[in-house]
Amino acid sequence: MTKRPFSCLAFATVVGLSVTGATINMAAAQSDPTNVPEVAWDTTLNFFQFDADKFVGQRFSAKCPASTVKTSLEGVFGTDVYPSKSALCVAAVHAGQIDTSGGVVTVQLNPGQDSYTGSFRNGVETADLPGTKRSIVFVSPTLAETDTETHVAYVPVIDWDTKFTATGFAHKQLVGQQFTFNCPAAPADLRSRRVVGTDTYAFSSRICRAALHAGSITTDGGFVSLQMGPGDQKLVGSIRNGVETADGTSGIRSISFVDSSVQN
Repeated sequence: MTKRPFSCLAFATVVGLSVTGATINMAAAQSDPTNVPEVAWDTTLNFFQFDADKFVGQRFSAKCPASTVKTSLEGVFGTDVYPSKSALCVAAVHAGQIDTSGGVVTVQLNPGQDSYTGSFRNGVETADLPGTKRSIVFVSPTLAETDTETHVAYVPVIDWDTKFTATGFAHKQLVGQQFTFNCPAAPADLRSRRVVGTDTYAFSSRICRAALHAGSITTDGGFVSLQMGPGDQKLVGSIRNGVETADGTSGIRSISFVDSSVQN
């Protein structure tokens, strides 16, 4: 592949896009629920080391199995907003996200509440509890326009050289999870940096640059959501939106972009 210099001006020639207008989200990949982990009914976020301040504002998806006669639906606190140490599947039944036949659920980790009020819903009785450091709410897997106020305030702002491997989110047990970042406007002197792949990108890719190549943002920046996938893939580079990517391998894991459904 012949190397060409990175050109922000070349991006302006892409049909239907504008570097001065709104951020336009064109997903390079769709959410893949088959990669999310199946958990037990008493599993909490802490099992995946997700119950930590650095994940506040991020979302976690899991598949709850069908319950059995031995499944306990007790030990959960709160209503709609639950302590972060809650059993995900039990809280999901109380919240009306699934029933005892199971299914895929997604929670967002938020700062804690001053207190939690219990209630009886869907066959699950929850209790009152004093405040905790972090809480969870059930949401859609990707950032949607209807719930941006509860999400955007906590999304980390990164720069155009931030690699996914530098975010602290790249744990192997989080394959299948989606993460949202806020890319600022690209600097005027944005220079070429190595990015590997097309649609699926190397694990160590610089997030904002790969998102620009994928068409998830323009050089104006914006919110991008990516999904971590399995690795050990051969990737092919291409030229898109003024960015040239290289051939290579994904590394031990990979990333692809999903539609955040938010436009600036």
